Amino acid sequence: MRDVDPYPFRTRPYLRSKVWGGRKLPEQFGKHVDSDDPIGEAWEASDRPDGQSHVDSGPLEGMALGDLVDRWGDALVGAASEGDEFPLLVKILDASDDLSVQVHPSEEDVRETFPDAESKDECWIILDVDEGGSILHGVREGVDADELRRGVEDGRAAELLRRVHVEPGQVVRVVPRTIHAICKGVVLLEIQHPSDTTYRVYDYDRPGLDGEPRELHLDKALEVANFGDQSPTSIEGESLQLEGPGTLDLLVDVPDYRVERLRTDEIVSWSVDPSSVQVVYALDGDIALRSSSPPVELAAGQTAIVPAATGELELHPLEASSEVIVSGVGGVPLVA
Repeated sequence: MRDVDPYPFRTRPYLRSKVWGGRKLPEQFGKHVDSDDPIGEAWEASDRPDGQSHVDSGPLEGMALGDLVDRWGDALVGAASEGDEFPLLVKILDASDDLSVQVHPSEEDVRETFPDAESKDECWIILDVDEGGSILHGVREGVDADELRRGVEDGRAAELLRRVHVEPGQVVRVVPRTIHAICKGVVLLEIQHPSDTTYRVYDYDRPGLDGEPRELHLDKALEVANFGDQSPTSIEGESLQLEGPGTLDLLVDVPDYRVERLRTDEIVSWSVDPSSVQVVYALDGDIALRSSSPPVELAAGQTAIVPAATGELELHPLEASSEVIVSGVGGVPLVA
């Protein structure tokens, strides 16, 4: 295949059936599905071996993201990522039913107790909520490991967690060691480092898609879970200076990822930092991304990857206004 310089491209997500999934991803978010299975996740940007997203525009259309990482290296992922792995996992989740109650280990847990595990810090941007939709985030005051274990045995574990009602646009960070679950009726955008160690605490005694009970990891979960002061649920964001029209908010900036939200009704341009790839999700309104390569258009609900070597980039709203979520490596300014 001839050499092709790095260019911004739209992605085709990897879709995952889940026992708790539904039909909002194909019906409301335009994801192409060939079956009637309940679709729980659309992996918009992933080069994990268990789920590859693909290039969906330009001369390399159809190529798996992992193959593109091998091909372009730092020019795609950025100097901060050492060129051998795409540094983010970005996905949309449709909870047509409650997800399992679960927890992810911290870096300290991995270093000291579970060396074969991976730490996982994630954030959620709420996209759509049925009436009464909520999440579980942290334990209620006074709940300890013994009480939660009894709650799992008695089928009332969810009652021991903080239930928080959510609205579209709300931003939630799930710090490692936070027991959590997405509940029925919530669709969200999840951004994280591409790790996936999950210790399942409780799963409502339901079978998986194969008809068999899903495995719990209660001992490990209770060993890593935080039963002290719980982290805040919602993040308000911090306004950033933006050259030109629109508003820019920093939502999260942690070692694993950085997330910004841009709202504009006019063209906005910025220089892509060569330290980090950028993942652009069209939250509201159709847009076009223009660089030295042919433009890539995104409808609301679609995702583009902007290589670290792109240089100057322009975002053109194709409707009256647009809102996008831009994510990248932690500590690297994005829409700068």
